Amino acid sequence: MAVLTRRNLGRTARLWSWVAMLGAPFVLLMGVLLTMGTGPGAQAPVEMWRTGPAGEPLELLPAAGDAAVWGRPSSAGVTCTTARSSGDPVADLPVGPVEGLPSTVQDAGGTGEWTLLAVTAGTGAAATVTCSGGDLAEVAVSADPSVAGTPGFGLALIVFAPVLFLLGWLTRRAVRGPRAPAAG
Repeated sequence: MAVLTRRNLGRTARLWSWVAMLGAPFVLLMGVLLTMGTGPGAQAPVEMWRTGPAGEPLELLPAAGDAAVWGRPSSAGVTCTTARSSGDPVADLPVGPVEGLPSTVQDAGGTGEWTLLAVTAGTGAAATVTCSGGDLAEVAVSADPSVAGTPGFGLALIVFAPVLFLLGWLTRRAVRGPRAPAAG
């Protein structure tokens, strides 16, 4: 029994062309949703993993990469420093809005609204963070929410969708076979 016959290859090519042409609109839709920040792959809700009073060292997330430091009720006049587990200071964190991150979030764990204080990017040796000053009463740590929901993959899907449709259309035309001459 021959599997790679002209007839079987033609059937496979016709099936692929239909899948490509009908799948291209769905790929385009996914690309638009990802670029807009909705749909699958959108920014996940922020969940506070550790909380504590202002002025007390708060343990950062072990092996989770960069962390976001949140506080409440506000970030005005607040300073944040990171330290090693031995207590040696690592870095003073710049406090304030970070491009690409929301300034306030609702905790997915239900503890209420939090204001972004800083992100620990570039302080890999840090084990704790201490924030104090202003009217800060409580501090929390979460995973850095900026690592999810980037529109780059969505843009790639938007570019790929017309290419996929075109390849399906060209395959369909190639396997269609010769057309019958027009009667006339």
